[in-house]
Amino acid sequence: MITRIIHLSAGIITALAMIQHPIMAVIATLLFLIYELDEDWHLSDKAFKDILEFAIGYYIVMTIYVVYHLV
Repeated sequence: MITRIIHLSAGIITALAMIQHPIMAVIATLLFLIYELDEDWHLSDKAFKDILEFAIGYYIVMTIYVVYHLV
C-alpha cells in the first residue's frame, strides 16, 4: 500500500516539475523507468504495476493542468 502511494506521489511530483522544468522531469522519468526495469530484471517483481502507478499520478496532474488552462 505504501509503495502505491510513493509511486503515485513520484508521478505527481514529476508532472508538477514538468510545468516549470521540463528537462528535469524527463530526466526524472527516465531514471524512474531505468530503476524499475532494473529492479524487475533482478527481482521479477512486476515493475509494470509500479510504472502504471507513476503514470496515473502523472496523468492526474497533467489532466488538471490542461483543463485549468482551457477554461
